[in-house]
Amino acid sequence: MASESNKSHEILTERLRSSLKKADQMVKGRKKVNKGLLITGMTTSSAATLIAGITAAQGPIIGSGTEGWRLACIIAAVFGFASTISSGINQQLDTSDLIVEGTQCVKKLRSLELGITTGTKKWEEVNREYEDIVNDYPEFIS
Repeated sequence: MASESNKSHEILTERLRSSLKKADQMVKGRKKVNKGLLITGMTTSSAATLIAGITAAQGPIIGSGTEGWRLACIIAAVFGFASTISSGINQQLDTSDLIVEGTQCVKKLRSLELGITTGTKKWEEVNREYEDIVNDYPEFIS
């Protein structure tokens, strides 16, 4: 009987650690995507503003006359478009909320793992809390 109990404890511990690894990787991936989209949006928005501002203050940077103004406007518009697309994608992916939820999931799983490692949590409690986490955060675990 003790052997079966130890085996089920090992299985639960392995499931928990596997879930923790998966959730942690998902959060890191979301953070990377979020960071990339934010940097892209800020960079392209800044470039559009800079090009438009310099052109307004000094005249066309490249070329002269109507063609220079047209080129400056096209370049600023392309950077503005890229900034809008980047921001829109970031909003649609809902990365900020998913990062928060994923971080909560990871912290709860780490707390359970710590309870197992230190022996401060009873196995019934660990099992119940793990199932609650699985139900609360299915997108990060299943």
